[in-house]
Amino acid sequence: MEKKGKIRQIRAVETRKRIVAAAKKLITDNGFENVSIEEIAREAAVSTGSFYTYFKRKEDIIEELNQLNFYRLAEITNEIKDKDLNDRLKYYCHEFLAEIERVGIEICRQWIRNNITPVSMAISDKESTKYDHDVRAMESILEEGVRRGELAGDTPVAELALFLNAQLYGLMVAWCMSDAAVVGSEKTDAFCETIMKPALAQYMIWR
Repeated sequence: MEKKGKIRQIRAVETRKRIVAAAKKLITDNGFENVSIEEIAREAAVSTGSFYTYFKRKEDIIEELNQLNFYRLAEITNEIKDKDLNDRLKYYCHEFLAEIERVGIEICRQWIRNNITPVSMAISDKESTKYDHDVRAMESILEEGVRRGELAGDTPVAELALFLNAQLYGLMVAWCMSDAAVVGSEKTDAFCETIMKPALAQYMIWR
């Protein structure tokens, strides 16, 4: 009986993955608005009823796609030992934008629509909005800089995180609004040199 239960669990995980993969392919090719739940189910070789077993609505798949390794990015950044704060922030900003670009512009556009009106959701087992999570992620990197003695103890972490995250979001939106002519990940070095480093300069402890 226990073995049958495990088999059902494995099949359920595989079915969910197939639905997500099918949705990603169709939305990337055709745009979110031009893809129906029936088409996603057909592409995934499951019934429409099976779709609703795993997702209440089509929009929920966007949040699923956004979960990949994205929400651990700040943790991964803070685990880096051989880079200084500027380089760690540059890594975070590049990977933030590159991960979004890897998911695809149509999915990113729908993700932005989903989050214009913030909705609380489970992120890394905590209830939060996507925006609050991203601001907190930036704060955690700056706080790690204070802990390592790279930033002064009186650094206004919350204010800096707000402004830096807003700039990062701006590059993401520019990618969508320019129909991918402005590729944010390719602008990371310029962003860090012209905006981030000057913003942090007065709080840096030079060694």
